[in-house]
Amino acid sequence: MIIGGFVDYENTGTLEGVPLGQYERLIVFCGPKNKKIKFGDIPSTDFCRIDIIGLKTLGPNNLDFHMAYYLGKFGETAEKGVTFHIISNDTGFNGLVSHIKKTGRHCQRVACNKPPAPKPKQKSNQPALSKCSELVLASLNQIDGRKRPRTQSSLTNWIKAHCQGIKNGAGPVKALQELEAAHLISITDQGLKYQFPKQAKS
Repeated sequence: MIIGGFVDYENTGTLEGVPLGQYERLIVFCGPKNKKIKFGDIPSTDFCRIDIIGLKTLGPNNLDFHMAYYLGKFGETAEKGVTFHIISNDTGFNGLVSHIKKTGRHCQRVACNKPPAPKPKQKSNQPALSKCSELVLASLNQIDGRKRPRTQSSLTNWIKAHCQGIKNGAGPVKALQELEAAHLISITDQGLKYQFPKQAKS
């Protein structure tokens, strides 16, 4: 089945939701405010001829009138087996679609769903860990939470004994401070509380 598409770009604002490979020819109608066109996935094996009609005049339903004109024009010349798609979220085209169908032409309005906007990355307030602290975190995550050191002094000694590359007393103390600042551990009167990602029970 050969399909010709007529895109109300003023309404859709993008071609990202249009399967371009489905169409033999696509006519994109742009209003004066449409300065750029957003394409979605480009077909790798199929051909799609894309014509762009840029309108300079601005007015209520101005673009709709132009689309109706070209639908009638191509309706007279296209073969009967060609299906027309009016690609728009504007339900005002439904009456025109019904009329075209009565002439014997397969036609339908196709809504163009815009892809969801990517969620903005949330800035983390968690301070970056030094290599020393990352080593401590990785090592502690390898052991059962019930066997982790439970006091500040015992954790300091554990870091000295188990984390290679930390050879002086300042290293373990700094690592401890960074883990606490990142809310990965908390030091209380009852001892240490671990808040690591769930890789081992605590």
